[in-house]
Amino acid sequence: MRDIARDARFGLRLLARSPGFAAAVVVALGLGIGSATAIWSGVRAVALAPLPYPDSDRLMFVSRAYPGFPQGGGNFSYPALADIADWNRSFDVLAGYQAYGALALSGGQEPVRLNVNWVAPAYLELLGLRPELGRAFRASEDRYVDADPVVVLSHDVWQRHFGGSPKIVGSELVLNDRAFTVVGIAPPEFRDAPAEQELGEPIEAWVPLGLAHGVLGQFGPRDRAGAILWALGRRKPGVSVAQARADVGGLGEKMARVYPATDRGFGLVARPLKDQLVGELYAPLRLLGAGAVFLLLIGCANAGNLLLARLLTRQREFAVRAAHGATSRRLAGQVAVENLVLALASGALGLALASLGVAALRRGVAGGLSPVVRFALDGRLVLAGVALTLATGLLVGLLPAMFRSRAPLTDALNQGGRSAVPSARQSTVRALVAGEVALALVLLAGAGLLWKSLRNLTTSDLGFRTENLLTLRLDLRSQRYADAESRARFGRQVAEDLGRVPGAASVTLWGPSMLGRATWVIEARNEGAADDPSNLVMSCRHSVNPGALASLGIALRRGRDFTWNDDARAPIVAIVSESTAKAEWPGQDPIGKRFRALRLPGWATVVGVAADARHRQRIDLTDAANGVPPGGLGPQRDVYFPYLQLPNPALVVAVRTNGEAAGVVASGLRAAIHRLDPALPVYDIALLQDRLARQERGSRVLATIAGAFAVLALALAALGLYGVLAHAVARRTPEIGVRRALGAPARSVLGLVIREGLVPAAAGAGVGLAAALFLTRGISSLLYGLTPADPEVFAAIGAALLAVAAAACVLPARRATRVDPMVAIRGD
Repeated sequence: MRDIARDARFGLRLLARSPGFAAAVVVALGLGIGSATAIWSGVRAVALAPLPYPDSDRLMFVSRAYPGFPQGGGNFSYPALADIADWNRSFDVLAGYQAYGALALSGGQEPVRLNVNWVAPAYLELLGLRPELGRAFRASEDRYVDADPVVVLSHDVWQRHFGGSPKIVGSELVLNDRAFTVVGIAPPEFRDAPAEQELGEPIEAWVPLGLAHGVLGQFGPRDRAGAILWALGRRKPGVSVAQARADVGGLGEKMARVYPATDRGFGLVARPLKDQLVGELYAPLRLLGAGAVFLLLIGCANAGNLLLARLLTRQREFAVRAAHGATSRRLAGQVAVENLVLALASGALGLALASLGVAALRRGVAGGLSPVVRFALDGRLVLAGVALTLATGLLVGLLPAMFRSRAPLTDALNQGGRSAVPSARQSTVRALVAGEVALALVLLAGAGLLWKSLRNLTTSDLGFRTENLLTLRLDLRSQRYADAESRARFGRQVAEDLGRVPGAASVTLWGPSMLGRATWVIEARNEGAADDPSNLVMSCRHSVNPGALASLGIALRRGRDFTWNDDARAPIVAIVSESTAKAEWPGQDPIGKRFRALRLPGWATVVGVAADARHRQRIDLTDAANGVPPGGLGPQRDVYFPYLQLPNPALVVAVRTNGEAAGVVASGLRAAIHRLDPALPVYDIALLQDRLARQERGSRVLATIAGAFAVLALALAALGLYGVLAHAVARRTPEIGVRRALGAPARSVLGLVIREGLVPAAAGAGVGLAAALFLTRGISSLLYGLTPADPEVFAAIGAALLAVAAAACVLPARRATRVDPMVAIRGD
């Protein structure tokens, strides 16, 4: 212990005399430890931590697979849910739920919209709900007809609207003009992650599934075409994920045979609930996790290189100490203690940076993650990073013993530590430099591709004008609007009355979403095509008012626009996008062509062709996780119907303002809708450009973190290259002096040193380029409008890396040209 204390004091004195060297080592290792710990804490929270539900590893999400989308995610009907429950052999519990269909809470000055999940009682059992007050649903309340009107409220709603009064349990609330009895209050930590993921907002109340069709006026329990449900299932003990998937897939094939009119061409998919909730993050986390590991490796290589280069200049010191009786073990021990001091300082810096990194991640992705994800600093990862740092230091600390055993003492004393270092040791230094450069180039390639993808994303043309477009949402799923006629009448009143609001230049009715994740689709078959699933063309469907396309700036290429005469009494008409027209009627004039789909009451006639526009969220990590290309790529298949003929209950209203402040116009819109229906909540009012910015947030955070890793890696590689060359110049000062004394020009010395640095840098760049071309294939699903081998990106990063490497070589090279030959030869 006395030796260790003495070595520590001696090491601190040495480091104090070389603050630049000590800082370089500590910063290199600290950055590596901090970044790796922060990112891998996130990886553990997302991918490794179990869900906060009982037997979460046995829970699976069951959904429908649409034609052309075998990954699933679609809805199925009440009868299909009953068949799955009866026919499956994999689940001991299966519970259906419907996350769409909010309720209006009456009783205040204005109605309050509550996000509701309509669930079977077993659903709350699967998620382990233990109410803070009252109870959950009883099994007797699992009825599809005449279910009891009961409700469980979230803790937040209980506190916000009822002051946390325990008397709320057993009392009645008026929801959508109907009395509901409050039977329970959920605890504050309970989150309904499956429903929240689909809705994009916290669930505020739970209602028995059997009430949905009656309260919302939607598809009933015997309507096999009414696809509105998902399901959660708990695997039986001993049933594997693969067996459950095969079982559910077989059920989909059986339904297609038994019910060809509604199920042929579709399928069923089961996937672990964990994958459903956070699977979209696996690809980004793999990228960031690999980047953090690369940065840690660069930091360790950098530190190892600096420590090794410093040891090479201390050979005379070790030789003198050995001459006075120091053993190889003693020399190695002293260096190990010095490195331990550096490692502890690096660990402290890394811990501080990791804490800041986790906090930044938490803020950066706030609201964009599943509620079951909890970012926190993982102490075990901190210890792992410090252990790797210590291993690096200890490994370098063994080198003095190697020098002692392999180099004659007289040689070291005679050379004075200034002669050329054996080629094997030079090769080690160069290999570490090349490795740093290679890893840095891989990180630069990933970051460059993500940033170019983000640029493509944010500058791509949507096909319509987004400026000064104020959007709001209305939910007409209630008994007041149960029939299509009442929804059509109300929609026309909304379009006319909102158009008279001061500051409103035009009004567009858009159902069900505009640039959102949720879109309604139509599987259309044109007239004359055989009744076969392969002839179904999947398109997004929209219900719009006359003049909507012109208001948005979507050009009508051929045919006519809708009029208010295109109502329920008139033949069904449609406007199709150019891509849809090409897919349905290649090489033909689509005007006058007819098609039909499952939910249409008859044949629809095409009366117009509109330019392609992008109405769906441009990039969605869920799509990326399922291998679906970003929404902005490929053909834009859309079908527009007159709102009066197909009045969706989920309605987006877009109002083009004429320069008035958005807040003023929003108040006017609220007032106008309140006059039309005082009981209808108006929600989610926002400028469309703000919605776009929110959608881009995940891609921007990912690109920013990857870019930060790449910049740090490049800086560390440049620092390592600079440090190695600086030590090389110091070691070769006598040689440089001799060259200058013999007449070598400064230009020759400058080139000599720069070549010594650029050769390993170029070799590392070549290896890194090959590795990047291979590894970046793993992020192809995250890229928008480019390939993983984009030549522009690779040319730019290659040039940038070599420029930085050259810059790192210049300062030591210039220092070498200033060597005084006489001073260098004398060794002063």
